[in-house]
Parts: sequence; structure tokens; C-alpha cells
Amino acid sequence: MGARAVLALLLGACVCFASRSRTEAAHAFALPTDRSLRRPPPAALVARTATAGSGAELKQFVRPKRRLPGHSVLAFFRSIGLMWTMFCLSAWVVPAISAGLPVVKRKDPVARKYVDRVICAWSQMTTWPFFSVKVKGRENLLPKDQAVVYVANHQSFMDILSCYHLSRSFKWVSKASILKIPVVGWAMKRTRTITLEREDRRSQMATFRQCVSTLQEGASIFIFPEGTRSPDGALLEFKKGPVSMAKRAKVPIVPVTILGTGRLMPSKKEFFLYHNRAGVEVIVHPAVSAEAVQETPDKELLLNLRNTIESALPLELQKGTVAS
Repeated sequence: MGARAVLALLLGACVCFASRSRTEAAHAFALPTDRSLRRPPPAALVARTATAGSGAELKQFVRPKRRLPGHSVLAFFRSIGLMWTMFCLSAWVVPAISAGLPVVKRKDPVARKYVDRVICAWSQMTTWPFFSVKVKGRENLLPKDQAVVYVANHQSFMDILSCYHLSRSFKWVSKASILKIPVVGWAMKRTRTITLEREDRRSQMATFRQCVSTLQEGASIFIFPEGTRSPDGALLEFKKGPVSMAKRAKVPIVPVTILGTGRLMPSKKEFFLYHNRAGVEVIVHPAVSAEAVQETPDKELLLNLRNTIESALPLELQKGTVAS
């Protein structure tokens, strides 16, 4: 690595740490097309967490239409700093996972909770210098030994790092290309991330079967039902896969709303990490019980989940439309 590259990386890290310090100082698968179905869902199925913010409090998570001159330059160096931090921390992550993996494969081959704990710590230490992550509604999290389908909105690559702040063991359902990222891909393989080729029907069916099998064996999965990142933060069409998986495996569903990641690192701008004092909020909504999952029609359940997740988004991101 050349001297200029090293200097750029160090400068990026310094900018990010300085920005975080100022912040801490200031703050010691288908949907029905009939729109009439967008009625308030039954409280027993969907309940917005009482800790979700509202009004002006949520506006701080909306991506600004314009940014001040120079912000993109700083954001570029911040992203370099974050990547540098992630790869430096991998100096202990890789040995820690490698040392424990032989035992994990024998005693906990499916859930691999030890590996997940290491990844959680890695993610939390990586994000700490750059942005805060607040988890609201922790009381809605189910016991750690309960297999669950977590569903959330998807705005940014930072969603993955942020959701590890839930401190829960789960398997991601992710596009296969993420495994090609150095170190990150290696680690995700060790956690038994379930991969998917989105344009390959056979891959989709294989992924579905693997998810159901994983759930039936007692491990949780985390999936973004939109299937891709939203370009503006508003919810896209939800796919029915997560609902079908939960029904087949007879497990609960926990809806989650992620706020702020789209402002920090917008979709298609992975080399820019913007600063935002509000950081990120991960809101855990009350779970839909396994019984309710079984008894509710797929379309209704999917719509209810979508409404729950959308209810905690800023009004500017609540389009109020239903995709077909």
C-alpha cells in the first residue's frame, strides 16, 4: 500500500473519530392491490412499539435533498475510516472465529451462537467511532433460544451492522455477492449466512427450503422482505417469502424498523458515510405469535407487517401505497 493510500486512510479515521466526539458532546415476496385493505390492522396482530418516535424527532432520519459543499468529501473519508476500522478489528475476529469453529461445528452446527457473538462484537466496535445505534423496544425481543423470523426495512449496507446491536443470534438471508467481500464474506460463511441468487428461480426455492430447515432446527433468520435497498427510504413491495417461511416452520415473526441508515450511507453510495448526530435507531415491534401467523391469511399478515414497519418511519417516507 502506497504512502498516499495510508495517509488517506488515517485521515479518514481521524475525521470520523472527531465527528463522533462532537456528537457525543452535544448529546451527553406479493401484496394486495386494493387500497381499501390499508385499514388499521387488528391490534392482536400488529402493534407499533410505544417507544417509536414521532413528528420532528423522526425528521432527523430523513435524507436531506441537498447537502452542504464539502460534505461528500468528508463522507468519503469517513467511509474509508469505517472500512479501515473493520479490517483492523478483523485481526482478532478471524483468529477468534477460527479457534472456536471446530468446537462450534460439533456442538452447535446450526445456530453457531459463538460465531454470532463474535460478529456482534465486531460490528458494534466497528460502528462505535462513526455513529450511535439505539435499540428501542428491546422488551419485544423474544427469548434467545426461540427461533424467530425477523423482518425489517432495507435502506443501506449499514442496516446489517446496525442490526447486530440487537445482540441476538440469527442467520442473514442475503444476496450471494456479499460473500465476495474480503473478510466480511469469510465471516458470513462461518455464521452460515443463507445466500440467494435473486434472478435464479432454483436458487430461490433452495433458499426457501434452507430457511425453513434452519428455523425448524431452532435458529432464527433475518430477512429484508423488500429484497433490495430502497433508494429513498420509503418501503418497497414486500415479498411473501418471510411469511411463508414462518408458516411452514411454525415460528413467530418480529417486525423491525431501521431509521437513519439511509441518511448515513444511501443506497448505491457505499463509499460515502455521511455524518448525522441522530445516528441510527433500531425499533423492535411486538412479535406476531406463531399461532397468529398460522391463523392469518398470507396477504393480510404481510400487509399488517408492512404497516407496522412503516408506522415508525417519518411521515415523509410513508407513501401510503400498496404494491402488487
